[in-house]
Amino acid sequence: MTHSDPETDSYLASGFRDVDTAAVDKMARCLAYMDALPGFQKYKAAILEIMGLKRGSITADLGCGLGYDVQRLSDMVGSTGRAIGVDSSMALLRSANEGFSGADFIQADIQCLPFGGGVLDACKIDRTLQHVEQPAAVLNEIFRTVRSGGAVVCAEPDWGTFVIDDAADPVARQIAQVWREGFRNPHIGRELRERLEEAGFVDLQVQEAVLSTIGFASCDMVFDIAQSATQLAERSGSEEPLEWLATLRDRCDPVCCSVTLMINFAKKP
Repeated sequence: MTHSDPETDSYLASGFRDVDTAAVDKMARCLAYMDALPGFQKYKAAILEIMGLKRGSITADLGCGLGYDVQRLSDMVGSTGRAIGVDSSMALLRSANEGFSGADFIQADIQCLPFGGGVLDACKIDRTLQHVEQPAAVLNEIFRTVRSGGAVVCAEPDWGTFVIDDAADPVARQIAQVWREGFRNPHIGRELRERLEEAGFVDLQVQEAVLSTIGFASCDMVFDIAQSATQLAERSGSEEPLEWLATLRDRCDPVCCSVTLMINFAKKP
């Protein structure tokens, strides 16, 4: 049986729960790669536009990672405003601080934000609730810290929609299930609207964006399919997932993976 090598010991589906105890370089490479993909850039641009930030606004990005969106928010609010990135990972925040100026970065648990009540004009959280232990606590903290009338945007995948290449292939379906099970909250995307309403938010709008990758290297970088196949092989004691993986790598026509991202916009009454 082939075993995972040290570089992939930290699985992307679960590694973002605590990046500093995982393979930080792998997590950072994934974040940087995704930020450069056209599909990701398109939905992020839509998020920033609908937030309606003005010069002088105070805003926060929760689970900010390497800080790309914090810098974009900083450009929008200008020198009279404040863009704050919050993340639990010191390693990612060190990279963010080195790479960007004009933005603030704070290490904190987003389930207990270090802000006073009603201090934020707007807040965003993007692909982070899928990893946290208590999503409801995070949404309650957002509600507490955003001012009345303030904008909130939450974007999360629904991993029930995740497809690897041929959805009819039984091995591909099993590997997709392994990936899905790696997340604390794999169906948070479809649950977001109800959860936001329970937290007290109003004027909800929902958009969908299909995030896809084409080519084996791209699919593996974003969706960790090689590690998923390895995990399935180790669990089942079968070589079939690894044979499937080898065939996928060597195929002439491009591999495709996709998942639906649910983008929820809301306001605090």
